[in-house]
Amino acid sequence: MKLSENVEMLEIKAFNQTIHPVILWDKDSMVLIDAGFPQTFDLFKEEMQKLGLKIENISHIILTHQDIDHIGFVKEIMELNPNVKILAHEVEAPYIDGRKTPVKLAALEANSENLDEQRKGFLKMLTTGFAARKIPITHELKDGEVIDVCGGIEIVFTPGHTPGHICIYLRKSKIAVCGDALNIANDKFVGPNPQQASDAKEANESIGKLNGFGIETLVAYHSGACNKNVKEKLNDLCTELIKE
Repeated sequence: MKLSENVEMLEIKAFNQTIHPVILWDKDSMVLIDAGFPQTFDLFKEEMQKLGLKIENISHIILTHQDIDHIGFVKEIMELNPNVKILAHEVEAPYIDGRKTPVKLAALEANSENLDEQRKGFLKMLTTGFAARKIPITHELKDGEVIDVCGGIEIVFTPGHTPGHICIYLRKSKIAVCGDALNIANDKFVGPNPQQASDAKEANESIGKLNGFGIETLVAYHSGACNKNVKEKLNDLCTELIKE
């Protein structure tokens, strides 16, 4: 789905859901924001082919956070494109490169004796997935940092869903790529799932940081894009979260 000139939101269907990585480019660079489940690389290749884009031309991959559905096929891209730069927030980087155990995996491991069969299966999947997905981070990002490609890409530190979660503001197109910081449902913005957050209170507070930008389009990884009344919907969500 075209969001703006040279900015596309991909739609990758897997495991009864659709995820939405974003890719943008200019004459010198191509940036992928988030990288799906490990099992969805072939679907990603198909999406790229439809757009006439080459994986070998991706210059940067920015990861909003550590979860397996966001880092999944980075290694496959690296095999085709060894020079690609991998970027994540400095707080999140150790969970991605293997220095720390990913948050969701650690939580399941700590409670392994009390898991039902479904959760045990999820633990096994995460253990296997993360063991094979330790990704070297080329550059550790800081809050407010601007990457000088594709019209300027600004990093917004929005911890809570995970300790080092970020949103990404595309200055030229006024698009905010928000990872799992919030969701879209019934034409309104809703807060992050508290059961999926490392710190639910912090996750809610982080959303307020997005109000400082002139966002015209907002992308939520699990629910797609919104380009109508974005400022009003953000204000409404922040008001609701304050009441909670």
